Amino acid sequence: MKISFLRHDKEQAFKQLYEEYYAPFCLYAKRFIEDKEAREDIVSDVFASLWDKIDSFELDSDTTLGYIKMCVKNSCLNYLKHQEYEWNYAEIIRKKAPVYENEPDSVYTLDDLYRMLYETLNKLPESYRTVFIESFFNGKTHAEIAEELNLSVKSVNRYKQRTIELLRNELKDYMPLLALILIAGRT
Repeated sequence: MKISFLRHDKEQAFKQLYEEYYAPFCLYAKRFIEDKEAREDIVSDVFASLWDKIDSFELDSDTTLGYIKMCVKNSCLNYLKHQEYEWNYAEIIRKKAPVYENEPDSVYTLDDLYRMLYETLNKLPESYRTVFIESFFNGKTHAEIAEELNLSVKSVNRYKQRTIELLRNELKDYMPLLALILIAGRT
């Protein structure tokens, strides 16, 4: 049987091809994808794409069927790859979800933010914590802190930078609010 896609009979030939092979190609797609609606959409899209290109070629039935089969397979594999990206993205988002996403109705008070800040600061060695508190809350200079703690000014600066880095990592979802707290703490 030869299917010819000449201009005068292309609609009839395409209709015949679609009616005879839509269901078998949906079944073929099941080898790759379990979701029936997704399979049907993929096969429909392949036929729609073939229809869009119908004026540009003339193929016999074996070549046409091979072409459709290849398109269905590639579309199924692309669908699966896209699903994998979506799952991976969803997993990444789930792992990085801010605390407030888990409790969408929560409203954090200033006390809550201070508590989170101090809980994070308590994970640090005492000298780091002291440098941070003296600098941000008591407004002392690096030289004053260095003299009080018997440290070099470079050490004070390093302690402060490491503390800020930890706060950025641990409290990244609250940084704009914490910045306001730190600024307010200086006044």
